[in-house]
Amino acid sequence: MLTTIFFYLASAAGALAASIHPRDQFDPSAYAAEDVIERDFAIIGGGAAGTYAAISLADRNKTFSLVEVSDRLGGNTRTFHDPATGACVDFGVQLHLDAPIVRNFFARLNTPLEKADSKVFGKPKYYDFTNRVALTNYTRGSIKSDYIAELNKYPYVQNLVDLPDPVPADLLLTWPEYAKKHKLSSSSTEGGLSWPATPGDPLDTTALAILNDGNPIEVKEFSGAGVRSANHDNSMIYDNALAELKPNVFLQSSIVAAQRGSTSKDGVQLVANTPSGKKLIKAKQLIIAMPPVLENTKYFGLDQQENAILGKLSGKYYYGGVVNNTGFEEGVAYTNAGANRPYHVASLPGVVEIAPSSSPGYNFYWYNTVEAKTQAEIESAARSTIKWLQTQNDLEDLEPNFVDFQDYSPFHLSPPVKDIADGWYGKMNGLQGYRNTWYISALFVVSSTQIWNSTHNILPDIINAAQS
Repeated sequence: MLTTIFFYLASAAGALAASIHPRDQFDPSAYAAEDVIERDFAIIGGGAAGTYAAISLADRNKTFSLVEVSDRLGGNTRTFHDPATGACVDFGVQLHLDAPIVRNFFARLNTPLEKADSKVFGKPKYYDFTNRVALTNYTRGSIKSDYIAELNKYPYVQNLVDLPDPVPADLLLTWPEYAKKHKLSSSSTEGGLSWPATPGDPLDTTALAILNDGNPIEVKEFSGAGVRSANHDNSMIYDNALAELKPNVFLQSSIVAAQRGSTSKDGVQLVANTPSGKKLIKAKQLIIAMPPVLENTKYFGLDQQENAILGKLSGKYYYGGVVNNTGFEEGVAYTNAGANRPYHVASLPGVVEIAPSSSPGYNFYWYNTVEAKTQAEIESAARSTIKWLQTQNDLEDLEPNFVDFQDYSPFHLSPPVKDIADGWYGKMNGLQGYRNTWYISALFVVSSTQIWNSTHNILPDIINAAQS
Protein backbone atom coordinates (compact mmCIF):
# COMPACT_ATOMS: atom_id res chain seq x y z
CA MET A 1 0.00 0.00 0.00
CA LEU A 2 2.78 2.43 0.95
CA THR A 3 4.56 1.60 -2.30
CA THR A 4 1.40 2.37 -4.26
CA ILE A 5 0.95 5.71 -2.48
CA PHE A 6 4.60 6.63 -3.07
CA PHE A 7 4.31 5.74 -6.76
CA TYR A 8 1.15 7.84 -7.07
CA LEU A 9 2.73 10.86 -5.40
CA ALA A 10 5.89 10.58 -7.50
CA SER A 11 3.81 10.27 -10.67
CA ALA A 12 1.70 13.27 -9.67
CA ALA A 13 4.80 15.37 -8.98
CA GLY A 14 6.26 14.34 -12.34
CA ALA A 15 3.04 15.20 -14.11
CA LEU A 16 2.94 18.57 -12.35
CA ALA A 17 6.46 19.43 -13.48
CA ALA A 18 5.77 18.27 -17.03
CA SER A 19 2.60 20.34 -17.27
CA ILE A 20 4.06 23.68 -16.17
CA HIS A 21 2.96 26.44 -18.51
CA PRO A 22 5.80 28.66 -19.87
CA ARG A 23 4.34 31.70 -18.12
CA ASP A 24 4.56 29.88 -14.77
CA GLN A 25 7.96 28.25 -15.23
CA PHE A 26 9.70 30.63 -12.80
CA ASP A 27 6.92 30.45 -10.21
CA PRO A 28 8.08 28.15 -7.38
CA SER A 29 4.48 27.26 -6.54
CA ALA A 30 4.17 25.55 -9.92
CA TYR A 31 6.68 22.91 -8.81
CA ALA A 32 6.76 20.23 -6.16
CA ALA A 33 8.79 21.48 -3.18
CA GLU A 34 11.67 19.09 -3.87
CA ASP A 35 11.95 20.41 -7.44
CA VAL A 36 12.76 23.96 -6.33
CA ILE A 37 16.48 24.09 -5.62
CA GLU A 38 18.17 27.10 -4.00
CA ARG A 39 21.97 27.24 -4.21
CA ASP A 40 24.83 29.70 -4.12
CA PHE A 41 25.93 28.73 -7.64
CA ALA A 42 24.59 27.01 -10.74
CA ILE A 43 27.29 25.39 -12.89
CA ILE A 44 26.41 24.49 -16.48
CA GLY A 45 28.78 21.91 -17.92
CA GLY A 46 30.71 19.14 -16.18
CA GLY A 47 33.95 19.05 -18.13
CA ALA A 48 37.38 20.04 -16.82
CA ALA A 49 36.25 23.55 -15.81
CA GLY A 50 32.86 22.66 -14.33
CA THR A 51 34.16 19.72 -12.31
CA TYR A 52 37.11 21.70 -10.96
CA ALA A 53 34.78 24.55 -9.99
CA ALA A 54 32.35 22.17 -8.27
CA ILE A 55 35.04 20.45 -6.21
CA SER A 56 36.59 23.80 -5.29
CA LEU A 57 33.23 25.22 -4.19
CA ALA A 58 32.42 22.09 -2.21
CA ASP A 59 35.75 22.44 -0.40
CA ARG A 60 34.76 26.01 0.51
CA ASN A 61 31.37 24.84 1.86
CA LYS A 62 29.51 26.61 -0.94
CA THR A 63 26.31 25.14 -2.33
CA PHE A 64 25.79 24.50 -6.03
CA SER A 65 23.95 22.51 -8.67
CA LEU A 66 25.84 21.20 -11.70
CA VAL A 67 23.89 20.54 -14.90
CA GLU A 68 25.56 18.33 -17.53
CA VAL A 69 24.02 17.32 -20.84
CA SER A 70 25.84 13.98 -21.16
CA ASP A 71 25.75 10.92 -18.91
CA ARG A 72 29.17 11.57 -17.36
CA LEU A 73 31.60 14.21 -16.15
CA GLY A 74 34.92 14.88 -17.84
CA GLY A 75 34.22 16.63 -21.13
CA ASN A 76 37.06 15.92 -23.56
CA THR A 77 38.69 13.52 -21.13
CA ARG A 78 37.36 10.27 -22.47
CA THR A 79 38.31 6.71 -21.49
CA PHE A 80 37.06 3.46 -22.95
CA HIS A 81 36.65 0.63 -20.43
CA ASP A 82 36.31 -2.93 -21.66
CA PRO A 83 34.40 -4.81 -18.94
CA ALA A 84 35.44 -8.16 -20.42
CA THR A 85 39.21 -7.59 -20.45
CA GLY A 86 39.65 -4.69 -18.02
CA ALA A 87 41.37 -2.65 -20.73
CA CYS A 88 41.45 1.15 -20.36
CA VAL A 89 42.08 3.40 -23.33
CA ASP A 90 42.35 7.18 -22.98
CA PHE A 91 41.33 8.61 -26.33
CA GLY A 92 40.68 12.20 -25.36
CA VAL A 93 42.96 14.17 -23.05
CA GLN A 94 46.30 12.37 -22.84
CA LEU A 95 48.62 14.45 -20.66
CA HIS A 96 48.74 17.01 -17.88
CA LEU A 97 51.66 19.16 -16.79
CA ASP A 98 53.57 17.97 -13.75
CA ALA A 99 52.54 21.05 -11.75
CA PRO A 100 51.13 21.65 -8.25
CA ILE A 101 47.58 22.34 -9.45
CA VAL A 102 47.52 18.99 -11.30
CA ARG A 103 49.10 16.99 -8.48
CA ASN A 104 46.77 18.57 -5.93
CA PHE A 105 43.61 17.95 -7.98
CA PHE A 106 44.49 14.30 -8.66
CA ALA A 107 45.37 13.79 -4.99
CA ARG A 108 42.14 15.49 -3.91
CA LEU A 109 40.23 12.95 -6.01
CA ASN A 110 42.28 9.95 -4.86
CA THR A 111 43.81 9.28 -8.26
CA PRO A 112 47.52 8.40 -8.45
CA LEU A 113 49.74 9.96 -11.12
CA GLU A 114 52.73 8.72 -13.06
CA LYS A 115 55.30 10.34 -15.29
CA ALA A 116 54.27 9.97 -18.93
CA ASP A 117 56.97 8.39 -21.06
CA SER A 118 56.83 9.72 -24.64
CA LYS A 119 57.25 6.14 -25.84
CA VAL A 120 53.66 5.38 -24.85
CA PHE A 121 52.49 7.34 -27.89
CA GLY A 122 54.33 5.00 -30.20
CA LYS A 123 57.05 5.28 -32.79
CA PRO A 124 55.55 7.10 -35.79
CA LYS A 125 55.28 5.60 -39.25
CA TYR A 126 54.14 8.15 -41.81
CA TYR A 127 51.63 7.60 -44.59
CA ASP A 128 49.50 9.78 -46.78
CA PHE A 129 46.11 8.27 -45.92
CA THR A 130 44.33 10.23 -48.66
CA ASN A 131 46.62 9.38 -51.57
CA ARG A 132 47.57 5.96 -50.19
CA VAL A 133 51.30 6.59 -50.19
CA ALA A 134 53.90 5.44 -47.66
CA LEU A 135 56.39 8.16 -46.65
CA THR A 136 59.19 5.76 -45.80
CA ASN A 137 62.00 8.32 -45.63
CA TYR A 138 60.08 11.10 -43.91
CA THR A 139 60.61 12.32 -40.33
CA ARG A 140 58.33 15.06 -39.08
CA GLY A 141 59.90 18.30 -37.89
CA SER A 142 59.87 19.22 -34.22
CA ILE A 143 59.88 22.32 -32.06
CA LYS A 144 63.27 24.04 -31.89
CA SER A 145 64.66 27.01 -29.97
CA ASP A 146 63.48 29.49 -32.61
CA TYR A 147 59.85 28.44 -31.98
CA ILE A 148 60.36 28.89 -28.23
CA ALA A 149 61.80 32.36 -28.89
CA GLU A 150 58.60 33.31 -30.74
CA LEU A 151 56.49 31.99 -27.87
CA ASN A 152 58.48 34.08 -25.43
CA LYS A 153 57.71 37.24 -27.44
CA TYR A 154 54.01 36.81 -26.66
CA PRO A 155 53.58 35.55 -23.07
CA TYR A 156 49.83 36.13 -23.28
CA VAL A 157 49.22 33.60 -26.06
CA GLN A 158 48.72 30.76 -23.60
CA ASN A 159 45.82 32.59 -21.96
CA LEU A 160 43.96 34.80 -24.42
CA VAL A 161 42.16 36.63 -21.64
CA ASP A 162 45.29 38.81 -21.53
CA LEU A 163 45.43 39.41 -25.28
CA PRO A 164 46.37 43.06 -25.92
CA ASP A 165 44.28 45.49 -27.94
CA PRO A 166 45.22 45.97 -30.67
CA VAL A 167 46.35 42.40 -31.29
CA PRO A 168 49.80 42.32 -32.93
CA ALA A 169 49.11 42.04 -36.66
CA ASP A 170 51.73 39.32 -37.10
CA LEU A 171 49.71 36.97 -34.87
CA LEU A 172 46.79 37.18 -37.30
CA LEU A 173 48.88 35.94 -40.23
CA THR A 174 48.53 32.30 -41.14
CA TRP A 175 51.21 30.18 -39.52
CA PRO A 176 53.11 29.60 -42.82
CA GLU A 177 53.07 33.37 -43.45
CA TYR A 178 54.26 34.05 -39.92
CA ALA A 179 57.01 31.42 -40.09
CA LYS A 180 58.28 32.80 -43.40
CA LYS A 181 58.27 36.41 -42.15
CA HIS A 182 60.17 35.51 -38.99
CA LYS A 183 62.50 33.07 -40.74
CA LEU A 184 61.65 30.06 -38.59
CA SER A 185 63.45 26.84 -39.34
CA SER A 186 61.60 24.31 -41.43
CA SER A 187 61.60 21.95 -38.43
CA SER A 188 59.89 24.46 -36.13
CA THR A 189 57.49 25.57 -38.86
CA GLU A 190 56.43 21.99 -39.43
CA GLY A 191 56.38 21.22 -35.70
CA GLY A 192 53.99 24.12 -35.11
CA LEU A 193 51.65 22.68 -37.72
CA SER A 194 51.58 19.21 -36.21
CA TRP A 195 50.23 19.47 -32.69
CA PRO A 196 48.24 16.24 -32.38
CA ALA A 197 44.86 17.83 -31.68
CA THR A 198 44.92 20.98 -33.81
CA PRO A 199 41.57 21.03 -35.62
CA GLY A 200 40.93 22.38 -39.10
CA ASP A 201 43.55 22.91 -41.79
CA PRO A 202 46.76 24.12 -40.11
CA LEU A 203 47.83 25.87 -43.33
CA ASP A 204 44.89 28.27 -42.89
CA THR A 205 45.27 28.62 -39.12
CA THR A 206 46.52 31.87 -37.59
CA ALA A 207 49.83 32.12 -35.77
CA LEU A 208 47.81 33.13 -32.71
CA ALA A 209 45.90 29.83 -32.76
CA ILE A 210 49.04 27.76 -33.39
CA LEU A 211 50.94 29.43 -30.52
CA ASN A 212 47.90 29.23 -28.25
CA ASP A 213 47.64 25.50 -28.99
CA GLY A 214 51.38 24.88 -28.85
CA ASN A 215 51.83 27.07 -25.77
CA PRO A 216 54.57 26.69 -23.13
CA ILE A 217 52.52 24.24 -21.06
CA GLU A 218 51.87 22.01 -24.07
CA VAL A 219 55.54 22.17 -25.07
CA LYS A 220 56.57 21.09 -21.57
CA GLU A 221 53.99 18.28 -21.46
CA PHE A 222 55.31 16.79 -24.70
CA SER A 223 58.95 17.38 -23.74
CA GLY A 224 59.15 15.18 -20.68
CA ALA A 225 57.15 17.10 -18.04
CA GLY A 226 53.86 15.36 -18.70
CA VAL A 227 51.96 13.18 -16.22
CA ARG A 228 48.90 10.98 -16.50
CA SER A 229 46.76 8.70 -14.38
CA ALA A 230 48.92 5.87 -13.06
CA ASN A 231 46.23 3.33 -13.88
CA HIS A 232 46.03 4.70 -17.45
CA ASP A 233 42.53 6.01 -16.83
CA ASN A 234 42.51 9.82 -16.97
CA SER A 235 38.74 9.75 -16.42
CA MET A 236 39.14 8.36 -12.91
CA ILE A 237 39.32 11.86 -11.39
CA TYR A 238 35.92 12.66 -12.91
CA ASP A 239 34.40 9.33 -11.89
CA ASN A 240 35.57 9.96 -8.33
CA ALA A 241 34.30 13.54 -8.47
CA LEU A 242 30.86 12.34 -9.58
CA ALA A 243 30.69 9.81 -6.75
CA GLU A 244 31.29 12.66 -4.29
CA LEU A 245 29.18 15.34 -5.95
CA LYS A 246 26.31 13.17 -7.18
CA PRO A 247 23.55 14.67 -4.95
CA ASN A 248 24.27 18.05 -6.57
CA VAL A 249 24.71 16.86 -10.18
CA PHE A 250 22.04 16.52 -12.86
CA LEU A 251 23.31 14.35 -15.71
CA GLN A 252 21.58 14.04 -19.09
CA SER A 253 20.04 17.42 -18.31
CA SER A 254 19.87 20.83 -19.92
CA ILE A 255 18.65 24.36 -19.29
CA VAL A 256 15.48 25.28 -21.19
CA ALA A 257 14.76 28.72 -19.75
CA ALA A 258 16.51 31.32 -17.64
CA GLN A 259 16.03 34.65 -15.93
CA ARG A 260 19.21 36.53 -15.04
CA GLY A 261 19.04 39.68 -13.00
CA SER A 262 21.00 42.85 -13.65
CA THR A 263 22.23 43.09 -10.05
CA SER A 264 23.83 40.53 -7.77
CA LYS A 265 20.79 40.74 -5.48
CA ASP A 266 18.56 39.53 -8.32
CA GLY A 267 20.57 36.35 -8.90
CA VAL A 268 19.49 33.85 -11.56
CA GLN A 269 16.65 31.41 -12.05
CA LEU A 270 17.04 28.41 -14.33
CA VAL A 271 14.59 25.80 -15.55
CA ALA A 272 16.37 22.49 -16.09
CA ASN A 273 15.03 19.51 -18.00
CA THR A 274 16.21 16.42 -16.12
CA PRO A 275 15.43 12.69 -16.33
CA SER A 276 13.17 13.12 -13.30
CA GLY A 277 11.31 16.14 -14.67
CA LYS A 278 11.73 19.89 -14.65
CA LYS A 279 13.60 21.60 -11.82
CA LEU A 280 13.67 25.27 -10.88
CA ILE A 281 17.20 26.22 -9.82
CA LYS A 282 17.59 29.53 -8.00
CA ALA A 283 21.20 30.65 -7.60
CA LYS A 284 23.17 33.76 -6.73
CA GLN A 285 25.62 33.35 -9.62
CA LEU A 286 25.67 31.38 -12.87
CA ILE A 287 28.88 29.67 -14.04
CA ILE A 288 28.97 28.72 -17.73
CA ALA A 289 31.44 25.85 -18.01
CA MET A 290 30.29 24.57 -21.40
CA PRO A 291 31.21 25.93 -24.86
CA PRO A 292 29.22 29.21 -24.86
CA VAL A 293 28.26 29.11 -28.53
CA LEU A 294 24.77 30.35 -29.39
CA GLU A 295 23.42 26.83 -29.85
CA ASN A 296 24.27 26.11 -26.21
CA THR A 297 23.25 29.48 -24.74
CA LYS A 298 20.08 30.25 -26.68
CA TYR A 299 17.85 29.48 -23.66
CA PHE A 300 19.71 31.82 -21.31
CA GLY A 301 17.89 34.98 -22.35
CA LEU A 302 20.86 36.68 -23.97
CA ASP A 303 20.58 40.43 -24.44
CA GLN A 304 21.81 42.38 -27.46
CA GLN A 305 25.34 42.80 -26.09
CA GLU A 306 25.73 39.11 -25.24
CA ASN A 307 24.29 38.04 -28.59
CA ALA A 308 26.70 40.31 -30.45
CA ILE A 309 29.70 38.79 -28.68
CA LEU A 310 28.75 35.12 -28.35
CA GLY A 311 27.29 35.12 -31.86
CA LYS A 312 30.82 35.46 -33.26
CA LEU A 313 32.02 32.30 -31.55
CA SER A 314 32.31 28.92 -33.22
CA GLY A 315 34.31 25.72 -32.90
CA LYS A 316 35.78 23.19 -35.27
CA TYR A 317 34.91 19.56 -35.90
CA TYR A 318 37.04 16.88 -34.29
CA TYR A 319 36.31 13.25 -33.42
CA GLY A 320 37.93 10.26 -31.79
CA GLY A 321 37.39 6.58 -31.25
CA VAL A 322 38.79 3.26 -30.08
CA VAL A 323 39.30 0.20 -32.25
CA ASN A 324 40.68 -3.30 -31.73
CA ASN A 325 41.30 -6.37 -33.89
CA THR A 326 43.53 -4.39 -36.26
CA GLY A 327 46.54 -6.67 -36.19
CA PHE A 328 48.70 -3.55 -35.93
CA GLU A 329 52.21 -3.72 -34.56
CA GLU A 330 52.34 -2.71 -30.90
CA GLY A 331 54.15 0.52 -30.14
CA VAL A 332 53.63 2.02 -33.60
CA ALA A 333 51.66 5.19 -34.32
CA TYR A 334 50.37 5.20 -37.89
CA THR A 335 50.41 8.91 -38.71
CA ASN A 336 48.82 10.84 -41.57
CA ALA A 337 51.08 13.21 -43.52
CA GLY A 338 50.55 14.89 -46.88
CA ALA A 339 52.91 13.61 -49.53
CA ASN A 340 52.48 16.68 -51.73
CA ARG A 341 51.12 19.39 -49.41
CA PRO A 342 53.29 22.16 -47.93
CA TYR A 343 55.10 21.05 -44.78
CA HIS A 344 53.59 17.59 -45.24
CA VAL A 345 50.31 18.75 -43.69
CA ALA A 346 47.68 16.02 -44.01
CA SER A 347 44.68 16.53 -46.30
CA LEU A 348 41.24 16.98 -44.81
CA PRO A 349 38.98 15.26 -44.06
CA GLY A 350 40.80 12.26 -42.69
CA VAL A 351 42.18 10.21 -39.83
CA VAL A 352 44.93 12.13 -38.03
CA GLU A 353 46.61 9.15 -36.43
CA ILE A 354 45.95 5.63 -35.25
CA ALA A 355 47.95 5.33 -32.07
CA PRO A 356 48.77 2.52 -29.65
CA SER A 357 47.28 2.51 -26.18
CA SER A 358 48.41 1.21 -22.81
CA SER A 359 46.21 -1.85 -23.37
CA PRO A 360 47.71 -4.21 -25.97
CA GLY A 361 45.43 -4.85 -28.93
CA TYR A 362 43.57 -1.53 -28.59
CA ASN A 363 44.28 1.55 -30.68
CA PHE A 364 42.72 5.00 -30.55
CA TYR A 365 42.35 7.37 -33.45
CA TRP A 366 41.45 11.00 -34.09
CA TYR A 367 39.64 12.37 -37.12
CA ASN A 368 39.90 15.94 -38.43
CA THR A 369 37.48 17.63 -40.82
CA VAL A 370 36.21 21.08 -41.77
CA GLU A 371 32.62 19.82 -42.09
CA ALA A 372 30.49 17.82 -39.69
CA LYS A 373 30.57 14.05 -40.22
CA THR A 374 28.49 11.21 -38.83
CA GLN A 375 29.91 8.41 -36.72
CA ALA A 376 29.19 5.99 -39.56
CA GLU A 377 31.13 8.12 -42.05
CA ILE A 378 34.10 8.49 -39.74
CA GLU A 379 34.28 4.82 -38.81
CA SER A 380 33.98 3.87 -42.47
CA ALA A 381 36.94 6.11 -43.33
CA ALA A 382 38.94 4.74 -40.39
CA ARG A 383 38.13 1.15 -41.41
CA SER A 384 39.25 1.83 -44.97
CA THR A 385 42.52 3.36 -43.70
CA ILE A 386 43.17 0.43 -41.36
CA LYS A 387 42.55 -2.12 -44.10
CA TRP A 388 44.98 -0.29 -46.40
CA LEU A 389 47.61 -0.12 -43.66
CA GLN A 390 47.26 -3.86 -43.12
CA THR A 391 48.24 -4.45 -46.76
CA GLN A 392 51.12 -1.95 -46.57
CA ASN A 393 52.62 -3.70 -43.55
CA ASP A 394 51.93 -7.32 -44.56
CA LEU A 395 49.60 -7.75 -41.62
CA GLU A 396 46.81 -10.25 -41.19
CA ASP A 397 43.60 -9.26 -42.97
CA LEU A 398 41.47 -8.70 -39.86
CA GLU A 399 38.16 -6.88 -39.63
CA PRO A 400 38.52 -3.87 -37.28
CA ASN A 401 36.13 -3.70 -34.36
CA PHE A 402 35.07 -0.18 -33.36
CA VAL A 403 34.27 -0.12 -29.65
CA ASP A 404 33.92 3.56 -28.70
CA PHE A 405 33.40 6.96 -30.31
CA GLN A 406 33.33 10.59 -29.23
CA ASP A 407 32.41 13.85 -30.94
CA TYR A 408 34.63 16.60 -29.47
CA SER A 409 32.93 19.37 -31.42
CA PRO A 410 32.76 22.32 -31.05
CA PHE A 411 36.53 22.12 -30.60
CA HIS A 412 38.99 24.99 -30.03
CA LEU A 413 36.50 27.84 -29.97
CA SER A 414 37.36 31.14 -31.64
CA PRO A 415 35.77 34.11 -33.43
CA PRO A 416 36.65 35.11 -37.03
CA VAL A 417 40.06 36.74 -37.51
CA LYS A 418 38.51 40.15 -38.24
CA ASP A 419 36.74 40.06 -34.88
CA ILE A 420 39.93 39.12 -33.07
CA ALA A 421 41.50 42.21 -34.64
CA ASP A 422 38.46 44.20 -33.47
CA GLY A 423 39.09 43.30 -29.83
CA TRP A 424 36.73 40.34 -29.43
CA TYR A 425 38.68 38.72 -26.58
CA GLY A 426 38.57 41.92 -24.55
CA LYS A 427 34.84 42.21 -25.15
CA MET A 428 34.34 38.59 -24.12
CA ASN A 429 36.36 39.12 -20.96
CA GLY A 430 34.15 42.13 -20.27
CA LEU A 431 31.18 39.77 -19.94
CA GLN A 432 32.65 38.20 -16.81
CA GLY A 433 30.14 38.83 -14.03
CA TYR A 434 27.69 40.59 -16.35
CA ARG A 435 24.12 39.67 -15.38
CA ASN A 436 25.53 37.41 -12.64
CA THR A 437 27.14 35.15 -15.25
CA TRP A 438 30.72 33.88 -15.51
CA TYR A 439 32.55 31.92 -18.24
CA ILE A 440 35.18 29.33 -17.33
CA SER A 441 35.20 26.85 -20.22
CA ALA A 442 38.04 26.16 -22.67
CA LEU A 443 37.61 29.53 -24.30
CA PHE A 444 40.81 31.43 -23.53
CA VAL A 445 43.01 28.36 -22.90
CA VAL A 446 43.48 24.88 -24.36
CA SER A 447 44.68 22.14 -22.00
CA SER A 448 43.05 20.77 -18.85
CA THR A 449 46.03 22.02 -16.84
CA GLN A 450 45.37 25.56 -18.07
CA ILE A 451 41.61 25.25 -17.58
CA TRP A 452 42.07 24.24 -13.94
CA ASN A 453 44.55 27.05 -13.38
CA SER A 454 42.37 29.75 -14.97
CA THR A 455 39.30 28.47 -13.09
CA HIS A 456 41.28 28.55 -9.84
CA ASN A 457 42.27 32.16 -10.53
CA ILE A 458 38.76 33.46 -11.29
CA LEU A 459 36.85 31.59 -8.56
CA PRO A 460 37.56 34.20 -5.84
CA ASP A 461 35.86 36.85 -8.00
CA ILE A 462 32.88 34.56 -8.57
CA ILE A 463 32.57 33.79 -4.86
CA ASN A 464 32.88 37.47 -3.92
CA ALA A 465 30.10 38.33 -6.39
CA ALA A 466 27.78 35.86 -4.65
CA GLN A 467 28.50 37.47 -1.30
CA SER A 468 27.97 41.08 -2.37
